[in-house]
Amino acid sequence: MNITETGMVLAKIQAFDNRNVDDATTIAWHEVLEPHTVHDALAAVSDYFRSYSAWIMPAHIVERVRAIEEDRARQFKNGCHLNRADEDRMLTGGSWSAGMKELNRAARTGARSPAAYEEYQAGEQPIEAFLNRKAIK
Repeated sequence: MNITETGMVLAKIQAFDNRNVDDATTIAWHEVLEPHTVHDALAAVSDYFRSYSAWIMPAHIVERVRAIEEDRARQFKNGCHLNRADEDRMLTGGSWSAGMKELNRAARTGARSPAAYEEYQAGEQPIEAFLNRKAIK
């Protein structure tokens, strides 16, 4: 999430609780929310205010975003693993752990669907191409 998107999250929160938002607030919240997607953070805000009327803090959003990500990860029945071709490539000079981290992040954030992952597993497509292709929704 970039700083502008953090501002969008705070604007939504402000609509609910009428808080004052300034540059310092946006910067502070961005430090916490930056690793997450704006789409998930906005969904987390809505989810929070469906149940609570108390003042929301970044930790509330992060907790809900992690739950969203865990739900997505559960859709990948056996977790996410590099395909056979990438396993071989990584053993001869690539970074296996970086590849796994990127693959799992794509699954958790919804950047790649279980169907797209199955297609990746069945083929010889390098992970870089798989992660960089545009998702069709």
